[in-house]
Order: sequence, then structure tokens, then C-alpha cells
Amino acid sequence: METKNLTTENSLKIIAETMERSRMTIAKNTGKPLILWGCMVALTSVVVYFLWSKTGSPVWNLLWFAMTAISVVCNIVMDRNKEKAPSTEISRIIGKTWMWFGIFTTGLYLMIWVAYFILRAFNPEASIHVDLTLVISLMMGLCGVISGVVMKMKSVVACLVIATALSVIVALVVNGPAQILVFAILGVIGLVIPGLILQNKAKNSQISA
Repeated sequence: METKNLTTENSLKIIAETMERSRMTIAKNTGKPLILWGCMVALTSVVVYFLWSKTGSPVWNLLWFAMTAISVVCNIVMDRNKEKAPSTEISRIIGKTWMWFGIFTTGLYLMIWVAYFILRAFNPEASIHVDLTLVISLMMGLCGVISGVVMKMKSVVACLVIATALSVIVALVVNGPAQILVFAILGVIGLVIPGLILQNKAKNSQISA
């Protein structure tokens, strides 16, 4: 009976250790993309702000599509070299969360343009005003918080809450080209810092193992 209990305890310990290693691998694999996207978002927001301010044309916001394409390619290259981890519910939730964030933000942008052209067809003087910066900031913050919660990383959740709160405040009080700098806040505090935290957690876990 004692041998059976020991075997059961060892089995549970092995399962727990395997799950923890898998969670740390997921954290490590999630950390690098967060750092990549955070740097790209922050850099693009500064570039767009500078060009928009100098030219007075918001057309420079199209650079966001170029940034997305470049980041996706870099992400694919990183995926080839990342440490493989078993597919778990955690990794699926994180992947699906950010996938739908991309779909919703792109879809929202396209729907606004479709609605604009429809309105202009009936009324040439019609205009649509949607604070995309505010909406996208809230959506990005929510996705980041969900990722932090499922990975049980309170520090990541805290960073996203702070970044989202600051971004929303800035988006509400600032207008024009300067508002785009909201994404620099989100990029650094909401993506780069959480990415570094995840990388550090994974590194320390490997050292302690």
C-alpha cells in the first residue's frame, strides 16, 4: 500500500513538473514575440507621429500595415527557432486571443472606410469620427490581460493594466498626431516590459531546474 502511494505521489510530481516546464516554455515563446511587437509598435508610432506632424497628412498611418507585415515575417522566422512546447489550452487561448485581436482591429478599420464611402455616396459632406486609438488601446490591453491571466503572471497583468489606463487617459485628452504616441506607451509598458518579464521568468526557471 505504501509503495502504491509513493508511486502515485511520484506520478503527480512528474505531471506537475511537466506542466510547469511547459508553462515556462510557453512564457519564453510568448515573451520574444511581445518584445518584437512592442518595439515595432513603439517605433512605428514615433515615426508616424513625426511624419504626420511635419506633413499634416494622416496618410502616414498606412505605415501600420507595413509594420504588421514586417513583424509577421519576423515572427515566422522566430517561430522556426523557438523551443517546441506541447500544445496546451494555455497556448491555444493566447494564440487565439491575439489572432482575433488582429482580425477585429483590421476588420474595424475596413468597416469604417466602407461606412464612410457609403455615407459619402448619399451625402458628399458626410464624415465619420471614430477614436480608433482609444478603441484599439482598450482591445490591446484586454488581450494582454487575458494572456497574463492564463499564464498566471500577475506582473504581466499589472503592466497591461497600467499601460492601458495611461493610454486611455492620453487618448481622451490629446488629439491630432500626438495621440498616436499612445501606442508607444502600450508598446513599451504593455508589450516590451511584459515580454522581458516572461523571458526572465523562463530563464530563472531553467537555472533553478
